[in-house]
Amino acid sequence: MHDFRGSTVEDLDLPPAFSITPETPLEHALELSFERSYSYLPVISSRSRSLLGYLSAEQLQKTFNSPSPPGPRGGDIEAGLATATVRSFMRKFPKKQAFQKITPDTPLEDLEKFFDTGHDFAVVTDADRRFVLAVAVPEDLQNFVKRRPSISLGDI
Repeated sequence: MHDFRGSTVEDLDLPPAFSITPETPLEHALELSFERSYSYLPVISSRSRSLLGYLSAEQLQKTFNSPSPPGPRGGDIEAGLATATVRSFMRKFPKKQAFQKITPDTPLEDLEKFFDTGHDFAVVTDADRRFVLAVAVPEDLQNFVKRRPSISLGDI
């Protein structure tokens, strides 16, 4: 465990999240994820803006690079993935599972514990969980530790 010295998620300087809807063309979602170097794209409701699930860039890349791409939910999309939408490939969050709220004010120690429980990413929301602000991955914490100067007892 690292000593983050009171730092919060806000101190990670994460880029703003780019959310997509289930109706977004899958090909467009792939382009967005690679243009912006995003590993995960939050999927939100087009009506309520509530968080529904996510797309993994790694899974999208595997789908597009597959010799015979799988169709949505087991169907066949040989006509091309350009006609597929995010709805068919997104991973939905379980409705009955309690979410740990991660906001810009969340201490980095709490975010590290969240990642230590096996989560690959964290969706950063406002305090009321109405808006997706960013997505954090463990590498963001590692980069923060590398950038931050260490304090030795001689400095005190």
